[in-house]
Amino acid sequence: MERGHSIGSTASSSDDSTSLDRGSVTSGIPSSFASAHHQHQSSNDSNSSPSTPGGGTLGRNSTSSDRDSHRDSISLRPTFMQKFRPAVATKFMQQILQTHLQHKVYNADEAQRMSKLIAEEVKAKLIELDLGRYKYVVNVVLGENLGEGARMDARCYWDQESDGSAQAFFTNDTLWCAAVAFAVFYY
Repeated sequence: MERGHSIGSTASSSDDSTSLDRGSVTSGIPSSFASAHHQHQSSNDSNSSPSTPGGGTLGRNSTSSDRDSHRDSISLRPTFMQKFRPAVATKFMQQILQTHLQHKVYNADEAQRMSKLIAEEVKAKLIELDLGRYKYVVNVVLGENLGEGARMDARCYWDQESDGSAQAFFTNDTLWCAAVAFAVFYY
């Protein structure tokens, strides 16, 4: 009995230039330490202008960029308009799968290239949503349809208020494809 093949690809968006611990708010320093340190520093400087808990000044010498950077540094949740919407992602993921796989016949040599192409295209569409500080992981598995069953599970430890996932599935007479996208808000 011949066994079906499956090939998978994963695409992720990342920005290696900055890395903050989820427990920190400003410059990698825990927020409680940064606030206490800044208050101590401000009390020792008699010529300083009033300060904010995040470390920016709001006196007459402060600029709008100081206020904007302060506002960005304490945003721990996306705004309502910046939240990841699984229904939107599922819709375009289904369209991408349909476009690429509708008339395809399973070919083991082409499966890896096709799954990578689909993963990259889904990732590009997620980035086009311009949701701010979200990071994306896209997993695409493409397999031969021989009537066998398949199961795919994922477990994540994340913030249910801001993080999410979307999935789309496609099948025809010769192949099946499962695509899953994870969106994680970057604190």
